[in-house]
Amino acid sequence: MINKFFEGTSYLAEGFRLVLAPGLRWFLLVPIAANIALFVLLFMWAKSMYADGMTYLMSWVPEWLAFMEWAFWLVYIVAMIMLMFYAFVSTANLIGAPFYGFLAEIVEQRLTGEKSDEPMNLRTFIAMIPRTIFREIRKLMYYLPRVIALSILGFVPGVNAIVAVVWIIFSGWMMAVQYVDYPADNKGVSFDGVRRFLEQHRSASLGFGLITFGLTLVPVVNLITLPAAVCGGVVFWVRQNANLTTLPEHRAPKHSGPKTQQLDAPGSDR
Repeated sequence: MINKFFEGTSYLAEGFRLVLAPGLRWFLLVPIAANIALFVLLFMWAKSMYADGMTYLMSWVPEWLAFMEWAFWLVYIVAMIMLMFYAFVSTANLIGAPFYGFLAEIVEQRLTGEKSDEPMNLRTFIAMIPRTIFREIRKLMYYLPRVIALSILGFVPGVNAIVAVVWIIFSGWMMAVQYVDYPADNKGVSFDGVRRFLEQHRSASLGFGLITFGLTLVPVVNLITLPAAVCGGVVFWVRQNANLTTLPEHRAPKHSGPKTQQLDAPGSDR
């Protein structure tokens, strides 16, 4: 499991190498410009909400729980960081979804040497927009109920002490889901199929997701991390599928609208 975990972290390193390679560097321009503007706006919002929000929340805490104030502060700080992080990543990915789907397709062609049935041009890019945005909304539907539940548990005395750790692990899982989904979607694999695929490779998924999550919290570095994570997700997808004894079959045609094909792959971390 440890080896698989570190194997997962190596995929992001390969993603950085790929996105900085000649021919792909221009993919950094659009996300960097959009992400700088988005990050500044979210930072200003978080700064304005921090003090007032905590003061309001502490006014609801009974006096007999005053000794737990440090725990509430910890959970609130973690919650603010996580919310800002996910607002940043989710919005950036929603805006850049067609762009990242296009990038994932090109990177996979470089890694495998296989050519798409359709030429990668402006027409193909425009055709990907509805499908990729629909897919991002599907990810949000998966994420929001879970993050709301964690937020509520964060204010339960005795439970809130471990919520921060659970939230970090969940954040790593979501990063794996987010970025491995791009090449999987291009291959016509359903969102549920992607989740099953990552569950079969749980250790590698957490390794890839947690290192990605950590770097997305670092200002400036996170501007490059998002497209690098797309490339790393493609490396993950290609390498893990290459280790399977039976590859997924009967996939839907590429770039043909919302996909419903399921992935049933027997690989595992064991």
